[in-house]
Amino acid sequence: MAASNFSMAAVKAMGWKPGGMDVTEKKTDTLARKILNFINHKQTDSIYAYAGESFKNKIDAKTWKSIAENGLFPLTPLGEPVFINSKNGVNKYKINQYQYIFGLDKAGKFRALALQPYLEETLKSEKVLSDNSLKTQLDSVVNKVLSAYIQTKGNIGLSAAVYFKGKSYFYNYGETRQGNAQLPTDHTLYDIGSITKTFTATLLAIAINQGKVTLQTPISKFLPDSVSSNPALKAITFKELANHTSGLPGLPDSFQGTVRDIDQPYVNYKIQDVFSFLKHFKAVRAPGTKYEYSNFAVGLLGVLLERIYHKPYWQLVEQYITGPEKLNETMFTVANANLNRLAQGYDEQGRPVPVWNFDALQACGVLKSTAFDLLIYGKLQLNTSNQTLRPALLLTHQVTFNDTAHIVGLGWHYLTDDKNVLQHAGGTGGYRSMICADPKRQIVVVVLTNNASTGDATGIQLTEALEAVDK
Repeated sequence: MAASNFSMAAVKAMGWKPGGMDVTEKKTDTLARKILNFINHKQTDSIYAYAGESFKNKIDAKTWKSIAENGLFPLTPLGEPVFINSKNGVNKYKINQYQYIFGLDKAGKFRALALQPYLEETLKSEKVLSDNSLKTQLDSVVNKVLSAYIQTKGNIGLSAAVYFKGKSYFYNYGETRQGNAQLPTDHTLYDIGSITKTFTATLLAIAINQGKVTLQTPISKFLPDSVSSNPALKAITFKELANHTSGLPGLPDSFQGTVRDIDQPYVNYKIQDVFSFLKHFKAVRAPGTKYEYSNFAVGLLGVLLERIYHKPYWQLVEQYITGPEKLNETMFTVANANLNRLAQGYDEQGRPVPVWNFDALQACGVLKSTAFDLLIYGKLQLNTSNQTLRPALLLTHQVTFNDTAHIVGLGWHYLTDDKNVLQHAGGTGGYRSMICADPKRQIVVVVLTNNASTGDATGIQLTEALEAVDK
């Protein structure tokens, strides 16, 4: 559920020949998969040991270590690579929402290694359904960005919401299910994944304002005695769970052992699994020193909030956020009564997949919502009269970590090239989402899509386009 970009070694993605692998391509494939395994296990030195001389001449070991740890490892875990095509010993794959490019030199070492946002290059021959009337300049600006996404093959449906110059607008494109010719609406449900983390961070801020914890409170204070006795946990604070600097991994190595259904990876990870991992956790660096996007850390934050309030996570979200603000279309599970409003999700191979269900780590990505509700939520970031939410939201906006590559408040991230824009992406098996809020310009953008493509990046592109108009 991470959203980040990594690119290395100039490789032109053009002229690829279609088809299966020949002997050379299979040799490249074998090492490509070996290196991918090293990437998922964050084995910096093992990867570099397979680098060829041309690669090492461009990137020395120290530089590689920095690139890998800051740009590549935050994207893990990466799934099974799907071979697309090859040219001149360079193989191209699709993994999650990324394209993986890997090529060998004559010595059998790698000369090209890149992980980049995946961009489908083929356009649909027919114009996609849309309710954009194209009557205003705003309509045209929105359409230019969103039509580029939806007219690309493989992309199914999209719902967007915009708050601009004091007014709310909704735009829908494509289909709720491939081939059904049914346009989504602003009330169509999507899995919003990691946008959930901003709700969790808001609950933390409320707990802080209520005097239950501080940002510097050690998490060990609220863990079972058998777990809190682990000295590696003593220095981790609530702030570091919320801003991804705790030193806890994105997901524990033991997580994969609990996955029984690839379409529901989180549903069998239980509270006992959380505590078992923490009991034996060994820190590799001091908390607060380095950013590493962590679903586990924010999932743990939700567990701790439950222990603080003696209430389930879902009840806290309803009590403090969705209930008071009447976010009636933001939910934890999709009941039968709402199935007709759910956009069908599609994975990287175009296979229909379900929304994700969660157990212990629900606070990192469980929520489902609509463009209508998320626009309300985005506007709360600009201003609200809710006396409980207002100071909490302002606290979540305060920068708590900044290494120039990552500028983080609590839950929320800032665009590095526009430090006025709060943003968070979401990604599950068959959905991508983005919410951006600019309190200075009073702009909110929400983009929800029902396939595992580049919908999150499209949300940022739309925000940038609107800000250019507003100048």
